[in-house]
Amino acid sequence: MSLTQNLRQQCTQQQTIVVVEDCDSERLLLANLLRSLNHKVSSFCNAKDALNYLRTHQVDMLITDWMMPNMSGIELCKAIKSNNNPPYTILLTGKNENDSIIEGLNSGADDFISKPFHAGVLKVRVLAGLRIIQMQQQLTIHNQTLNLLLAKEQEYLKTLKQDLQSAAQLQQALLPQNNQLNQGWRVNTTFKPAQELAGDLFQCFEIDEHRIGFYLLDVSGHGTAASMLSFTLAHYLSPNQNAWQTGDICGLVNLLNQQFDDPQQAGRFATLLIGIINTKLNTVELVNAGHPAPIVVTEQAAHFLDANSLVNDELNCSAASNTEIRQHSANNQLPIGLDPQYLYQSYCVNLPKQSQLLLYSDGIYECRNSKFGCFGLQKLLKNINEARELPAEQLLHFLSYSADLWQEKQAQDDISLMLISSCPQPTNTRQH
Repeated sequence: MSLTQNLRQQCTQQQTIVVVEDCDSERLLLANLLRSLNHKVSSFCNAKDALNYLRTHQVDMLITDWMMPNMSGIELCKAIKSNNNPPYTILLTGKNENDSIIEGLNSGADDFISKPFHAGVLKVRVLAGLRIIQMQQQLTIHNQTLNLLLAKEQEYLKTLKQDLQSAAQLQQALLPQNNQLNQGWRVNTTFKPAQELAGDLFQCFEIDEHRIGFYLLDVSGHGTAASMLSFTLAHYLSPNQNAWQTGDICGLVNLLNQQFDDPQQAGRFATLLIGIINTKLNTVELVNAGHPAPIVVTEQAAHFLDANSLVNDELNCSAASNTEIRQHSANNQLPIGLDPQYLYQSYCVNLPKQSQLLLYSDGIYECRNSKFGCFGLQKLLKNINEARELPAEQLLHFLSYSADLWQEKQAQDDISLMLISSCPQPTNTRQH
């Protein structure tokens, strides 16, 4: 039987009362009167015996005479007052002066009855005291119930936290683990989820000796729901998918769009930037599904990658033979999940030699400052231009730190940065 059940049972059982009275006739009268009210009564002729009994027994109420030899009722009240759960105490006294009443209540008594007492008055005072006892017992039940619920909730939260930490570790494991790629290329990344889990997921890997595959996926929202959806979508973008070998990134994106599911009808969607770099030709084929345009960083300047860099010769592109190359900006295709019938198309651009390609999620430029508003793409590009001579790792740290300061160190959305470099890292570390 649980503690709560025990307490409920106690509330419905007869109450246990101890009577302490040195006068035999009055002690007998009190005991019989209380038993007639269906209470369990133990009586003692002196305070010392009663105190010994109280040390080993839990009782609900104590009725004691004030004036007794050796130990008075006042002394008995003081002795039991330090107990963890002292009984409700009624003091019997022939003293009616205010000072005496105050002294009795200060000693630990909860109520008093003047002698000679009237049987009806005694019954009413006892019943009033028992109501208080029952309310205290009910309060104990509620407190115990709340403590049990709190303990369960804390255990649940502990388990949930452990699960979230395991999921976060799994998410980290899906990110690029080695920054060294083929032909001297490399990748550097920064990942800052707004919560334990993120809706962002990205990867960069070698396809073969002369091709590098990459993507950055950003599911709307953040936290557990967005993370679970990004995990599901990442399965279709796995480096093990044959479409990477055949160069059919349009097929990958179309499949992803068709398989996108929003079971809660929460209006979720995903933006995606996916591509294949040909390190031999220094070209990159891209499919952009509503994602912010990548930024090309060279020693001279940083600029958004757009149609001005399009490859005109389809043979120079690593796309599959059925891929239509369109001259369009990097942002004019629908996000994933809006139209399952939409067909995505790729475009191919030249990369300047000794350049870097920066992919990023919208969390870095949509963060807001309470005074100055949105960070914005132009400020992001300005910061990159000012710090473009920094080594890749330091450049990403500078960008994420700038956004962190702008949003006053209160994460508003997931921030993902992936910098793919085709050249040796610069050594110029001028101050900015």
